[in-house]
Amino acid sequence: MAPVLADTDTQAQVVWEAPIEVARGEAYRGPWRMNASDFRYVDDASVAISERGEVVVVWADQVEQAIFLQRYDREGHAVFDEPTRIGGEVDTFSWLPRVVIDEASEEGKAFTVHLLWQEILFTGGDHGGEILYARSQDGGETFEDHQNLSNVRDGAGKGRITAHRWDNGSLDLLGTSEGHVVAAWTEYQGPLRVAYSRDGGDSFSEPVTVNAGAEVPARAPTLALAPSGRVLLAWSEGDSPYADIRMAWSDDLDQGFSAPETALEHPGHADAPSWVVDDNGTVHLAFGAIPANDVEDYRQPYHRRLHISQADAEDLDFGPAQKLDADDWPGGFPTLAHDHQRLYLVWQRYPHPTDRPFGLAFTYAPLDFTAFSSIEAVPGTTETPYSGGLQGQLKRRMAVNASGEIAIAQSRFVPGSHSDILLIRGQVQSGE
Repeated sequence: MAPVLADTDTQAQVVWEAPIEVARGEAYRGPWRMNASDFRYVDDASVAISERGEVVVVWADQVEQAIFLQRYDREGHAVFDEPTRIGGEVDTFSWLPRVVIDEASEEGKAFTVHLLWQEILFTGGDHGGEILYARSQDGGETFEDHQNLSNVRDGAGKGRITAHRWDNGSLDLLGTSEGHVVAAWTEYQGPLRVAYSRDGGDSFSEPVTVNAGAEVPARAPTLALAPSGRVLLAWSEGDSPYADIRMAWSDDLDQGFSAPETALEHPGHADAPSWVVDDNGTVHLAFGAIPANDVEDYRQPYHRRLHISQADAEDLDFGPAQKLDADDWPGGFPTLAHDHQRLYLVWQRYPHPTDRPFGLAFTYAPLDFTAFSSIEAVPGTTETPYSGGLQGQLKRRMAVNASGEIAIAQSRFVPGSHSDILLIRGQVQSGE
């Protein structure tokens, strides 16, 4: 039975603030010529929010071939006069970043920002891609030199669907309560790698392979942290119209991860999971899925519908996935977030079979998700012909802090006019 779509609180509603234009660029995309491509647009927005309500937005500038960052205070004002440029390698594209905030324990001290992204380096293989990490210890104003965590030839950051089609941005980043940093990514040929830092990003372990011996490639990893300190890792599979969601976990990063298991068996094609763990230790898992009768088109996001399941973080025994009653909001690539009261879900809409992203759908529910709110479009994300990014849809679009303050970042592209990055903030408020 599909989760009910209804007002979860009788008078509750999301109060959205006016979208903020974070960055603007041209809107031209020439033919692919590796790092010599004539790409002129901004793209790949991702977001994090602090418990004090400060927001960090990161994005890629294709002209500069670099990642940029801007920070906003609680009132929505930009903190930096100019966005911070995070340098990767010279004359190479930097794509699809993930950002994590490590908040300072001392009042008034700047928080640490951890950044992970896909750098389109060609180092001898057929597919370019390395995983770069950089850290800021002054709230994002400046960054230290980047570190290459992958050092491979096989196209790190590529999440393969078939031998001829993949999603860039197949990576994720997690900060733990002990100040550790965990990075996960996949490569074109299919390995799923994890590297971690026990010293807050000063140095990282050598990557370990989580899915050694797998018959199909891994794609779209997602990391989560349980209250016990357990690190959870889920991913989907490529080269199969009947892909399931897979998972592994680690109670001690020095001891590696458990053997991969199937988190959920789906009769059709399941893809691009996102999961979070609430304060009670319940894991909430969302993913897009295509029914068995449509799997011949499993590469087409238009056929996907959102599915939800839950499990305890210690036994990870997921119940049958429930399809969200959202047939009028097709698409996938979800982002989950939570506060002390609610679960929040946003996903990329694909309203036409043209494979063109068009805006974001949003809903929320109590943590037991017995009923979701009515689905609505995120303001500002349905007003342009391309809303959702051109380099890939594997990204973290939303962040929520413990007070329920919502921050969403979205890329838009208007051919022949402009491209931009939007920050949309909001909060669920109950009526009298």
